[in-house]
Amino acid sequence: MEYLHIFKNTNAKFSDPYIEFINEHFDSNKHQFILLGKKNNSQKHPSKNVRDYLGNSLISLVLLNRYMYKSKQIFLHGLFIPHIILLLFIQPWLIKKSYWLIWGEDLYYYKNRKNGIKSSVYELVRKFVIRHLGGLVTHIKGDYELAKSWYGAKGKYFYSFMYPSNLFNDYNLSKIEKDKPMFIQVGNSASSNNEHIEIFEKLAKYKNKDIKIICPLSYGDTEYRRKVIKDGSRIFGEKFLPITEFLPLEEYLELLGKIDIAIFNHKRQQAMGNITTLLGLGKKVYIRDDITTWDFCIQHGLKVYNSNNDFENLFEVIPITEKTNNVERIMKQFSINKLKTDWNTIFKE
Repeated sequence: MEYLHIFKNTNAKFSDPYIEFINEHFDSNKHQFILLGKKNNSQKHPSKNVRDYLGNSLISLVLLNRYMYKSKQIFLHGLFIPHIILLLFIQPWLIKKSYWLIWGEDLYYYKNRKNGIKSSVYELVRKFVIRHLGGLVTHIKGDYELAKSWYGAKGKYFYSFMYPSNLFNDYNLSKIEKDKPMFIQVGNSASSNNEHIEIFEKLAKYKNKDIKIICPLSYGDTEYRRKVIKDGSRIFGEKFLPITEFLPLEEYLELLGKIDIAIFNHKRQQAMGNITTLLGLGKKVYIRDDITTWDFCIQHGLKVYNSNNDFENLFEVIPITEKTNNVERIMKQFSINKLKTDWNTIFKE
């Protein structure tokens, strides 16, 4: 075993397709996957190189530590687990062979953490670990720059869109009915980072038009989901359509295929899978212009629109040249071959 991958076991949406991708395109005997956290009632993972639900007991941590020592490279799929941070802090010789796959929420802990002595001490420990990591992996160069600015990260930068969930997924748009309402997607989850209410208030002036407001709310905070549904229904009535159940990939692609306009009002990098798929389908996408996602789109020659405005030109059609450019660039940059090439580079480090 050369490569150790550590996931939080609640992130199956990303970990399961990634494990399948690695085992299909690389030598599975060289990779070990750890799903860390409390054991639940899910079935045992079918892949032989996966340790399901390794818990936080002393025995589990000793076993995890053995894997960390035996591996050539350690891949931290998000920095969400305090036990991992602590293990690296007290064994700094392991940090240099550790690579952080930046998810966004873990990076922005710097700004969003609660005040207090415990949080401050934990942040000092995180800062030490992040500063000495051997590598940082992300397709958002701005997030890497923030890690350097906020934490003094010195590790090497590796470009990769990291997960098969970020692959461009083509969909036959000819299936979509022509004479339908204007479908407007707002956000991608039941997380307050989506800033749904701000967008609802801006879109309220269009509530009497032939529109449908689509809100994927299948995961996130339950209380926040209730608030979004309450406010969305109050403003748009039956034109508000919350999606509260997880949809199979094909069904979700069908939903995205119907979308005409998508608005992602996150104040940090988030929803990249949705954004890239929608751009690849030629849809009109709005994001904030003060986050690293905006910089990523500009750097890759992608046309996106600013969600910080008042949407006066919301229903203007995207020029065909811009739409075609978006589709072609997404298809090339977010292909399975590009993902394999990126990971092959990282594994050879």
